[in-house]
Amino acid sequence: MTAGMIKLPNIWLIHFSAAKFHIESLRLLHMNLLKALAKVGSMTFMSRILGFVRDTLIARVFGAGMVSDAFIVAFKIPNLLRRVSAEGAFSQAFVPILAEYKSQRNFEDTHSLINRVATWLGLILVGVTLLGMLAAPFIVALIAPGFQANPEKMQLTAELLRITFP
Repeated sequence: MTAGMIKLPNIWLIHFSAAKFHIESLRLLHMNLLKALAKVGSMTFMSRILGFVRDTLIARVFGAGMVSDAFIVAFKIPNLLRRVSAEGAFSQAFVPILAEYKSQRNFEDTHSLINRVATWLGLILVGVTLLGMLAAPFIVALIAPGFQANPEKMQLTAELLRITFP
């Protein structure tokens, strides 16, 4: 030991090491959180830019008129269903249940749950898709009642909805 140095008891070194480890862990967690936030934020930003490009191209190709109105309505209806279902309550409800299954049950039970849920969701999706395609004129009349005044626009929108629904 050199002059002027104080010898700390080993317990102090352990506390100092633990505190340093804790601070380092928090720094790494903070960095990982910032990376994840940057990824999600940049992907959301890119999605908005690409959506703007899509809308600009639609306006450029179709112009303003009956065809663009029909396409926009036909495109918005499936998007509305996607937002309500896929981005909504089901995701928020299923993830905690899945996490609980993974922590409290074995792999086979968790796998079985995922298979059952995926099967039911697939069947519901097929049913809703078929119903939407069959009921396209009624859905268009409900969502865009002003289109009923122009039968050609109504028919075009229903046909486009049958294409965009699946």
